[in-house]
Amino acid sequence: MLDAGAGTGLIGEWLAIMGYPQIEALDISAGMLAVAKEKNVYSALHQLAMGDPLPFADGRFAGIISAGVFTSGHVGTEGLGELIRICRPGGVIVLTVKDALWMASFSAHVTALEQSGQLARVEETAPYASMPREAATSPSRGLVLRVLATD
Repeated sequence: MLDAGAGTGLIGEWLAIMGYPQIEALDISAGMLAVAKEKNVYSALHQLAMGDPLPFADGRFAGIISAGVFTSGHVGTEGLGELIRICRPGGVIVLTVKDALWMASFSAHVTALEQSGQLARVEETAPYASMPREAATSPSRGLVLRVLATD
């Protein structure tokens, strides 16, 4: 499993509790990865930027999770192609997308990837308040995508 945009490692902790035996973390921030490392749940930590080419072999990961990363001004549609490439065919990518990005470009991008046979949309949530205690929060939605091909 790859925790893409791992931050402080909260999702890695959950994955470890659920019994995933090997979880790797990817984040642009050395400081966040330092906090994640202290949780002792990751087999490897990678300081990398999503949206850039990633130094992983095609199909390396059985599954990828990315929460709170796909948002306007952070990572857009450019980050999804590399996640598809490094997730093995039949693998699953679970991610959250801020609704503003979803409406601007991400929805059409996912539809185009479906039509090209690269992935299938397994599940999509309705928009939800990703930070419900913050009055000015913008909605997100969750997606589960199955990788079909990496071409």
